[in-house]
Amino acid sequence: MAKLQLDSAFYYFTEAKNNCTDTKGEQWAYTIYQIANIQQINGDYAGCEETLTEAIANYTGQTYWPYLYNMLAINYEKQDEFQLAIENYNNAQNATIDTVQKLLFQNNKALVHLEQKKYTKAIQLLNPLLENEGVKNNTLEYARMLDNLGYANYKNNPNTGFEDMYKAWQLRDSLADDMGLIASNMHLSEYYHQKEVALAQKHALNAYLAAVKMNSPDDKLEALKWLTTHSNESDAKKYLEEYFERNEQINRERNTAKNQFAKIKYDAGFAKQEAIKYKNQKVFLLILIGLIILVAFLLYKLYQTKNKRKLQQSTYLTETRISKRIHDELANDVFNTMTYAQTQNLENPNNKELLVDNLENIYKRTRDISKENSDIRTNEHFESDLVQMIESYTDTTRSVIRKVNQEINWKKITAEKKIALFRVVQELLINTTKHSQATLVIIDITEKNNTLVITFTDNGIGLKNTQNHKSGLQNAENRIQAIKGTLTFDTSLQKGCKAILMIPI
Repeated sequence: MAKLQLDSAFYYFTEAKNNCTDTKGEQWAYTIYQIANIQQINGDYAGCEETLTEAIANYTGQTYWPYLYNMLAINYEKQDEFQLAIENYNNAQNATIDTVQKLLFQNNKALVHLEQKKYTKAIQLLNPLLENEGVKNNTLEYARMLDNLGYANYKNNPNTGFEDMYKAWQLRDSLADDMGLIASNMHLSEYYHQKEVALAQKHALNAYLAAVKMNSPDDKLEALKWLTTHSNESDAKKYLEEYFERNEQINRERNTAKNQFAKIKYDAGFAKQEAIKYKNQKVFLLILIGLIILVAFLLYKLYQTKNKRKLQQSTYLTETRISKRIHDELANDVFNTMTYAQTQNLENPNNKELLVDNLENIYKRTRDISKENSDIRTNEHFESDLVQMIESYTDTTRSVIRKVNQEINWKKITAEKKIALFRVVQELLINTTKHSQATLVIIDITEKNNTLVITFTDNGIGLKNTQNHKSGLQNAENRIQAIKGTLTFDTSLQKGCKAILMIPI
């Protein structure tokens, strides 16, 4: 029944998200947070990360930042991505002004250090928490932090920590905090492991019963493992069989849930896209045509004024290439689409669908032209933008691999040289995509003797077998010469292309 309720909850939260009136605001953030929470409960950590990343990238409100970062940190922690977990717990702390909430996130960071066996670091984070008046007045949280501190001390020195763990267990028992009792019983079971087997078994069994009561699958498995260790042969066999049975069941249920959630998400998104797709076709056509004209104009103006050093030949070749692509790839299609819209009955579903398909095709190609010639950020985002551009040329027929033999200090490279580097690598990739028939491209970036060296290699048909080298790469050579760099091609290769780009730093 619980499984069906989660399915239903996921469906309705997805519907709510897609129909939020405050898109990217507080209601939207609440729905997407709940979607991620359901995914995390079902072990769909990849889906949860995708959902939270979408929220963090688009959220414009204020309320949910600490919760989004905290859940993302937990998600990374469950996947043993400890550094990313720490970073997001820090983000959660910075996103809240609530003192107790900040301390809770600090407690979570300490647990990450515990998992990494950095016990001293965990203790340093936990000790100050118990002195805070807000924590002292919150018995539930006080017991949580006290248990964590006791366990950290025990792991650091097996002769310490018991009093804190036992006191935390008593507090949780008095509060009927079943979720907290799972952790307390597991910690005490581990403490008694080498001291008193009967008590170790008792606390492991109590942890298991609490996990069953709270329907916590992972905790059930952990408790069953301890029971297997601390039981007689007959009981150990029984617990071991139950462990394997439950583990298989959990994996099966989680895989089913992932598929079900993916289908719900796809169906909701598809329905929304279909509703948008067939709405106001003629208005959409006019908007798209206006967008194409605007993009073409902006691209022309961009490359007319951009190069402050007046690299005239390079600018001329770039503008010519853009104009040719717009003329060859878009102008005729725009005209034909306008004619089609004026002469065909758009009430006919087949005619309407063909029109929309043509418009989407024109839009995608316009977007590609715009992306290839957009502004280049030369600040701290340059490296990530360069990596993203390189990786965007990987598709089903071609793999582009980026190798970095050492960390590059991009701060000491001027903006002008970064722009030239970015554009030249892009020109080489475009040339490979269009002419070389390559299935593998390797881009090696390194620094030698105050010179940035980029080696570009592909397994295509080679420069000797294409007539496009001189015209297609002249623009790249002009850019490199303008910054006193060199671009050389190894023409001795029988197959493939190798280009070496050297830029003085």
